[in-house]
Amino acid sequence: MLKWLLGRRAERPEERDGPVAAGLPDGRLGPEPPPPPSANRPGVTVHPAAGGAAMGRTAARSGASRIGRAEDTLPEPGLSWAAVVLSGEGVGDVVVSPGGRVDLPPGTAALLDGVAPGEDVSPFRIRRDELTGTGVAGVSGARVLARTPSRAVLRLGPPPGARWAVVGFRSVAVFVGKLTLVDGDEGHEVRAGEAALVADPTATLYLQAGNDAAVAIGFAEPGVLVRLG
Repeated sequence: MLKWLLGRRAERPEERDGPVAAGLPDGRLGPEPPPPPSANRPGVTVHPAAGGAAMGRTAARSGASRIGRAEDTLPEPGLSWAAVVLSGEGVGDVVVSPGGRVDLPPGTAALLDGVAPGEDVSPFRIRRDELTGTGVAGVSGARVLARTPSRAVLRLGPPPGARWAVVGFRSVAVFVGKLTLVDGDEGHEVRAGEAALVADPTATLYLQAGNDAAVAIGFAEPGVLVRLG
């Protein structure tokens, strides 16, 4: 499956066939062309919800990421933080609490996203099953739950059986099923209860849903690009 996924990137439109490409004269997988493969690799690492992982801001990465307990000392003080809840009450909820901490019970594991202070908005919370945000036109199983000047919150799934090409992803947590994140020529499986960090969001990241029930929520750059891949 991984070789097939990677192979699709290099094929010329006239070489493609099969039911997916048959209805599109130029062989694209969706109404808009996917971004091309990038020379730079995304740099994917996968971690359990218990955490201990952190990734700072860089020229390519406007937000810092962390996986761990919400009340622990954050790796870059002075940032404004948001979280996707990974354990305890409210698993899958998104919490934005501008300031140095997020408003979660002690011991709660979370995927955290930190941006420069003053770039965030008023506090808010999105429940895991709350119907909010907007779908991505022509892209099955992708929804932008919230977008602020500093970040986008993106939900992927249930697909069904989708493949996405994304530019701008900083981090993602899987709650149901699994996703395969393609880092260059290497596939990283992220299963329910795990999260992944992306070192270079400017790289094209390909994601493959492991089954029709996969659900994941992540943080991205505010101008994140999502296409069928």
